[in-house]
Amino acid sequence: MASLTASLAALVFLVFAVHRLVITRGGRADPAQRDVAGFALCAGTAMLFNAPVVLDALGHLVPSPATELLVTYELKAAAATFLALVALTLGPPGSGSAPVRRRRRIRAAFAVQAAALVLFLTAEVAEEGASAVAAPGRGWALAAYNVLFAGYICWCLYVLARALVRHTRRTPPGSLRMGLRLAALATATAVVWALWALDDAAANVTAGRQDMGEDLLSTTLGMVTAVLTAAGATATLWGDRVARPVRRLRARRAHKRLEPLWSALYAELPEIALDPGAARRSPGLRQAEFALYRRVIEIRDGSLALRPYQQPEALTWAREALNRAGPAAAAAGPEAALGAAAPEAVLEAAAPEAVLEAAAPEAVLEAAVIAAALENKRAGRTRGGTPESSRRTPAARLETTEDEAAWLVRVTHAFTRSPVVGEVRDRTREQAAAAAGTAGQP
Repeated sequence: MASLTASLAALVFLVFAVHRLVITRGGRADPAQRDVAGFALCAGTAMLFNAPVVLDALGHLVPSPATELLVTYELKAAAATFLALVALTLGPPGSGSAPVRRRRRIRAAFAVQAAALVLFLTAEVAEEGASAVAAPGRGWALAAYNVLFAGYICWCLYVLARALVRHTRRTPPGSLRMGLRLAALATATAVVWALWALDDAAANVTAGRQDMGEDLLSTTLGMVTAVLTAAGATATLWGDRVARPVRRLRARRAHKRLEPLWSALYAELPEIALDPGAARRSPGLRQAEFALYRRVIEIRDGSLALRPYQQPEALTWAREALNRAGPAAAAAGPEAALGAAAPEAVLEAAAPEAVLEAAAPEAVLEAAVIAAALENKRAGRTRGGTPESSRRTPAARLETTEDEAAWLVRVTHAFTRSPVVGEVRDRTREQAAAAAGTAGQP
């Protein structure tokens, strides 16, 4: 079984290396692609040499089979060096020190390889059956050899993991970000794989020997690392295909959650429906994204059509209610956290995703304006225009249909559940009734 997992891991690494080399031929790719290919080539070759079937074959060809241990570890260290070089390409743009740091890391790699060779020769390793055995009293040198490689590989992985985390934070959601997260997971698995080699160090000190190949757990960790690495590096190729069903499910869910607000607008303004037949049907998965896009447009068209019925008092009433409800709502939890409105200066400087997180009170204000306008429309009372026409709502700062839909879901939630919107709706209704009564007097 260990031979099978080692061979599969080697195959994944080597196929991935060939794929990267094909991409980088002719100098069309950045140096990071070549470094990734170098990592996969070295790691795959090392795993291939660790497969018991390969060890048996090489035993008849190599005069000193213990040399396989040296070559395998040197290849793993070289693979880790390539990862440390990849980390340099993930730094912030315009980093002028990257070439200098690259040369330093290459020199450090050569120093580690040279020190490991000295320790290996000091141990005077020979083969005894399926084990590598150090000369009497030289087990410490073999243990130091293993610890040196494990420590160096873990340092390289730490450097890469730190760069991946920082780069992921700067990357917007999408297949690239998913690939970076898979690469970070592969790095964590590789750390466990590297540290597992330290179990040989205890046997080196006590018995002066270690097995030539890797055990089943080690080869399994290598296999998992290989799969995660290949998946992360190619996420931009397959990520969209995998994410598409999830995106469609989210679109259908958002379409359903917008139903209460859309229905309220459609009841008063049936002309907003771009396709009246499809508007009332729940969309299938394939049509979900387009249906959501259409529903967002229809809601926005309805809001624009209600402008003659909007009134400035609606915002004033809503803000007063929000200020009264602020402390109590904050203590009640996220569902009721519709407290004092966020300062518009904060929302103006925020990124689209931050706007969605910070602007729950703004969603209440927008829902209150719509609710009041609908009441005026039912009563046939025109009010003369948009309240605070110079005010920019968070929706004006959202860039994608997904962000706009997420915002309108918040507005819909406030429209149907916020007591603040209910209060504004009641006051508008009372004002309309009073105006109707006054108009009916002789």
